Amino acid sequence: MDKKEKSKKTENIENTTNNTLTRKRLLILMAVFIFIAMIIAGYTGYIQFVWANELKVKSYEQQNQDRTIKASRGTIYDSQGRILAISISVDTISASPVILQKNKNITVEEIAQELCLILKLNYESVLTKLMSQSQYQLIASKVDKNTSELVKEFIKKQAVAGIYIQQDSKRYYPFGSLAAHAIGFTGDDNQGLFGLELALDEYLSGTDGKILTELDVGGTELPFAFESRIEAVDGYDVITTLNADIQRIAENIVKQAIEDNKSKDGAVCIISNSKTSEILAMVSEPGFDLNLPRALPKGYTIDGWTGLRNTDVELLYSTVWRNKAIMDTYEPGSTFKSITTAMALEEDIVELDTIVDDLPVTVFGAVIHCWSKEYPHGTETFLQAVYNSCNPVFVKISHLIGVKTFYEYVESFGFRDNSGIELQGEGKSIFHDVPTKLDMSVASFGQRFQITPIQMVAAYNAIANGGFLIKPSLTDAIVDKQGNVIYDYEPQTVRQVISKETSDELRGILEGVVTEGGAKNAYVEGYRVAGKTGTSETIVDDVYVSSFIGFAPADNPVITVLFIVFNPQGDSYYGSQVAAPYAKMVFEQALEVLSVERQGSAGNSKNSVYVPNLNGYNVEKAAQKIVSYGLNYEIEGSTAGEDVTIMYQYPESGTKIAKDGVIILYTYVPDSKMTVRIPYLVGKEKSYVIKTLKDLGLNINSDGDGSCISVQYPAGTYVEKGTIVDITFRFTDYLD
Repeated sequence: MDKKEKSKKTENIENTTNNTLTRKRLLILMAVFIFIAMIIAGYTGYIQFVWANELKVKSYEQQNQDRTIKASRGTIYDSQGRILAISISVDTISASPVILQKNKNITVEEIAQELCLILKLNYESVLTKLMSQSQYQLIASKVDKNTSELVKEFIKKQAVAGIYIQQDSKRYYPFGSLAAHAIGFTGDDNQGLFGLELALDEYLSGTDGKILTELDVGGTELPFAFESRIEAVDGYDVITTLNADIQRIAENIVKQAIEDNKSKDGAVCIISNSKTSEILAMVSEPGFDLNLPRALPKGYTIDGWTGLRNTDVELLYSTVWRNKAIMDTYEPGSTFKSITTAMALEEDIVELDTIVDDLPVTVFGAVIHCWSKEYPHGTETFLQAVYNSCNPVFVKISHLIGVKTFYEYVESFGFRDNSGIELQGEGKSIFHDVPTKLDMSVASFGQRFQITPIQMVAAYNAIANGGFLIKPSLTDAIVDKQGNVIYDYEPQTVRQVISKETSDELRGILEGVVTEGGAKNAYVEGYRVAGKTGTSETIVDDVYVSSFIGFAPADNPVITVLFIVFNPQGDSYYGSQVAAPYAKMVFEQALEVLSVERQGSAGNSKNSVYVPNLNGYNVEKAAQKIVSYGLNYEIEGSTAGEDVTIMYQYPESGTKIAKDGVIILYTYVPDSKMTVRIPYLVGKEKSYVIKTLKDLGLNINSDGDGSCISVQYPAGTYVEKGTIVDITFRFTDYLD
């Protein structure tokens, strides 16, 4: 091969190689291009199909601004139309940092400083919010109108853009702590957290509205932009069954009972409409102020208390927030004997004149005595056994009823189910799953099982109203702002438990327990009170529970009252002495509020009068006037001569004293008053005490009947003649 041919061949090879490399490069470039195109296409598709909604939202947020219009929460009323809970107008202060940072005439730091000065906030915290790149930051909520006006003045004076004042509402409770556990309270967001505020939140809360405003690309509100507004829908109002007057009466008496009996664990009082089971008052002590629900409970000292920490909330729930009336369980003691009696009468097992005895009874080795085992009642009629509250009699009656039937009645009376009241957190009763004859024996007189106070009220209502178990309720109606009824709460009958005949008979029996039996301390002159006392003891910590439950008037019950004192540490722990006297006060005052007329002389005449002014009268005219008031008198000094006049009297005019009381009249101005010495009277019968003090020229303000248990002045004290002496009497012969 010559050189020319060889050179040509070499050139062809090089050309072929170059062409191959070029094609490869082209292929690589094409591949890269296709790859990039695929990435772009994929990314575009991802944006279009995956990110589309999110980007739309972001675009919407950048172009629009939402501001909430808070709905006004519904008002809660008592049964007489008095406001128990209401939302008052306050403001929420917020800011849009991206707008606020564009202010030319004032710096963000200066804005933060002024807001902190007005709203009393932390400067660093506010500045951090205002320096963020967000569209919205909450600065302060629940700001009163006077304070928000100062913010408005600042905005106007400095022409500040980006600070907003929105109307809001704050919950206010005009009566403070009244009915706290029943009404409940809301959180900072106005959502119900407790009581009726929680139970009826869906009706009370309403629906928030909103204002929609368009923004430019820089996030600034467009000057002539269209503003879309969706109005808030206010919540419905709630009319409760509570009576604020009766609630206040019950709360004051409960506090007195706690103080008098040195109770360590508080007390409960429930007042119900006997016929409908509507709750007129519900008291659980200790309580709390609804306007300051997270305040540190009395008696506690805790560093760093806020009421918001988990430990703080746990303490609140276990103490002042705990509604003992529905959450706690207790052994009812002898108050349950009425239920056992109802079973026996309904099953026709016993007649009122059936002869029984209170001899101890042994059940599986357990000996059950009468509470009065040192002085047994012996042979008696069944009616007398109920009056005397003899445990062995009820044990023997339960054996005739039988375990199966006994616990069927327990269930029928509602003791195994929740009562059905609207409030959340109702406690669960405690019974043996498979009760034995021994369980039934002790249960017949109210021991070794536990129920809630509200269950017992519902059961006694059934005794009082003709035999019907009715769900307890705190709600009468739900209405709109125009007064239109949205929901009308009618009494809900669960079942008929006993016949009307049994109900009628049992009402009469329980009235006798108050007039002749162990509940005499609940007797109210002029009102026919029926009821039963009870005393129980917890096994674990040796704590007593003292109670009374009953209704009045016995022939046509209007109200049922349950009064429980937990862990009394005073001179007695028996329900007849610790609970019944205070239930008496509740009955007397509540029935007066309800305009229930007293029967007999108590309803037709006043038992006390106001002392008239006798100074300047001659002796004869003064005496005539005193007698016309139904009072007596004693005269100190000379009475000779028509010109002798009264110069001093005691008690003074305007003082309220009992009829048949005494006024000491002086025909001279005494340098020292006539005094007498208070004798020792504790333990003496009422008739003896009254006669003794009257003979001494003293007036008496007495409470209760039976034996004297306390005198206002210690024995040996000298007091002025005519002094009014407060004395408390109680029946102490029944320890039940």
